Amino acid sequence: MNFSEITFNKVTAEIETFLQETYNKAGILFTPASPYGQILNVMENLYQTSFLYLKNSINQFDLSLPNSNNKKIIRNAAIFAGHIPGRSISSTGTLRFHLKSDIDIEKEIPGSRITLFDKTAVKNKQNGLEYIINLGAEKLSYKVSPGFQFFANITQGKWDTQVLTGSGQQNQTFQLNNPGGQKEIENFNYLVTVNGDLWATKKHLYDLLPDEQACVVRTGFNGGIDLIFGNGGFGFMPPLSSEIKVSYIVTDGSKGSIFRRTLNDWKILDDVLDGFGNTIDLTRIFDIYIHTDINFGADSESIQFTKNVLPIVSNNFVLGLPQQYAYEIKKLGVFSHVNAYEQDSIINVVATPNIKLFKNQNANYFTISIKAFELDTYEKIKIDKYLRTAGNIQLTRKYKIVAPVLSYYAMNVFIMTYSDAIDDNVNNQIYDSISEYFLNMSRLNRIPKLDLIKELSVIEDIHSVDIQFVCKKNEDYHKFNMIADANRRNQLAAKDSLSLSKPFIGYDKNKVIGIDPVLGDILFDSNELPIIRGGWYDRNNIYYSDNLSTNGFSSVNIIKKGTIDSKQRPKF
Repeated sequence: MNFSEITFNKVTAEIETFLQETYNKAGILFTPASPYGQILNVMENLYQTSFLYLKNSINQFDLSLPNSNNKKIIRNAAIFAGHIPGRSISSTGTLRFHLKSDIDIEKEIPGSRITLFDKTAVKNKQNGLEYIINLGAEKLSYKVSPGFQFFANITQGKWDTQVLTGSGQQNQTFQLNNPGGQKEIENFNYLVTVNGDLWATKKHLYDLLPDEQACVVRTGFNGGIDLIFGNGGFGFMPPLSSEIKVSYIVTDGSKGSIFRRTLNDWKILDDVLDGFGNTIDLTRIFDIYIHTDINFGADSESIQFTKNVLPIVSNNFVLGLPQQYAYEIKKLGVFSHVNAYEQDSIINVVATPNIKLFKNQNANYFTISIKAFELDTYEKIKIDKYLRTAGNIQLTRKYKIVAPVLSYYAMNVFIMTYSDAIDDNVNNQIYDSISEYFLNMSRLNRIPKLDLIKELSVIEDIHSVDIQFVCKKNEDYHKFNMIADANRRNQLAAKDSLSLSKPFIGYDKNKVIGIDPVLGDILFDSNELPIIRGGWYDRNNIYYSDNLSTNGFSSVNIIKKGTIDSKQRPKF
């Protein structure tokens, strides 16, 4: 047999040829219905399955392949390379409790006092998720008077605890499995106690001092968390039979973010005491407001993100370079666009919230509030807190969290459709494609026309398509200088008619800002975020509305250049 031709069909053919040449009745005895034929068929299938398994086994370890997305292998490779995959992050915010005006304090709040305990559980009525009140102390007691109000920080999730037993050995390691379902162990909120003493948590064994009561907590190979203790030289070793308690928040990630301000949308699950130590219904005597948005909830980092950051992972655990700051914030999964650049020895971090987290189900890129693209002071504080918690900031470095400068653009979409296409359906598909592209935009300094042309080309009813960008900055530049030039000419008309023919000094009529003059791509700086929104005039005083359904020009203008006979649709 010629084993040089190792393919399924050729090997089978060679076996059948061999049998036919060896036995005269091969066509009768070795049919697929005969025992010999069935054995041959089983052997062929086993052969195919073995090679398929071998091929898949080899491919899943080749992370350069686009389809190599084995979650466990990619996560483990990242951990070995020094990148600790981010787990889900709980959304956080602030509630305001205001005493209802019709409450008789002496009658309904005995002792005129209320006492709250740390980690009191509350539940949001709308999404059905649990949250935790963080007091910063074991308990707080308030004296209640007319008009009284207090604030409480909350974190989405539920506290859980696992109890372990120390072995007294060096580098004791424990794996705490993921609770399962859609919930995960939160990325930051966990506590470790040994025999009742609270131990510090650090990022690496080498950060532990000799016999220091500290340990390392990080994302484990199984998706939960790994708890690693020292060896004496680096960190103290829990003694034999010691009780190790690990408390952590189990979170729902991005599902816990709340952007509506619904009044009295909460239920208190744990006890709140009055002045005499009796339980009291807080929701009956207080109006509960959402004081600050409950946001920054994020799911664990995607496998695709983990795979993409592997080439730039650093083991030094220090935030020093701009790209390291950008990398650390991207791990959050809360921001759709992150850029960092150095200016005057200060690292400026530009971040845009993930618009998908801020819009309701029926909204799209064009209808969401413009404020969703910006960072407010509260969100900047949260980023700063995350950076100081998640990474070691280089002492000689200064950084600043800045909101992106919004650069306004409009799009003209030129299309030819097939004759049987319905225009409204085509237009809606175009709007949806553009909306999805900019909601997921990851470009840092250029948006190629080709990106959007490729997205629109897959719409079946479109035969051909081209796009053109109009930049507000560019139109403002020409509009300002055209008005200045007109004013200059009016002033000189009566004095010196010869000067009218002279060009306006400082004005370049051929200058293009924000757009590649040759390719037509969008160009933007590190501190900018290009957005397709209206609400402005071009140099010819044409108004681009922010409403797509307007009769005039808007942020996206679909211009039909003709139709093609539907018979010319490609046959697939």
